[in-house]
Amino acid sequence: MNRIIRQAFGTTRPGEIYNSLLTFDRLVTKPIVHIVYWAGLCLFFLGACGVAGVAVGQALQDGGPMAWLLALGLVVIGWLLILIGMLVWRSACEFYMAVLSIAEDLRTLRQYQEKLEMPKIAVPAAAPQPQAVAESFTPKVDPLKFEPPAADSSEPAPAPETGNILEDPFFRPRFRQD
Repeated sequence: MNRIIRQAFGTTRPGEIYNSLLTFDRLVTKPIVHIVYWAGLCLFFLGACGVAGVAVGQALQDGGPMAWLLALGLVVIGWLLILIGMLVWRSACEFYMAVLSIAEDLRTLRQYQEKLEMPKIAVPAAAPQPQAVAESFTPKVDPLKFEPPAADSSEPAPAPETGNILEDPFFRPRFRQD
């Protein structure tokens, strides 16, 4: 039980669990989906036992060989329907897990994008430099910004990128080698 609580909340301390529940900083639904899935499977198992019980009870009540043949057909059809229900239940739980996984991936991408777009801290201006030093100074190139190649280059210009991972799903930052 502690493993499930630690998996869901990251801790077993009550104060931190309440904080996780109130702030939505962590998604706690993933481990709970496992519990709901197994509870659903238990209900399907009870349904399978119920189908078998109804079939045997009906066969015992009628008593003839035809009743037993009908009961066998009822058991086979009932268990096939229960098996199909279990597969649908599994796929519904997997779909929910996939939606939660997408939400976590988007959160990670958003944090990565915000890290790329962090505001620069203003640095105090330095004293003016002599003209000779200022001419030799070359500004640093931001590796994530798209800059078209020089006009004298014979290579074709690559397609411009948006620079935003959340808007362009195929964005791959190109880091330049200086």
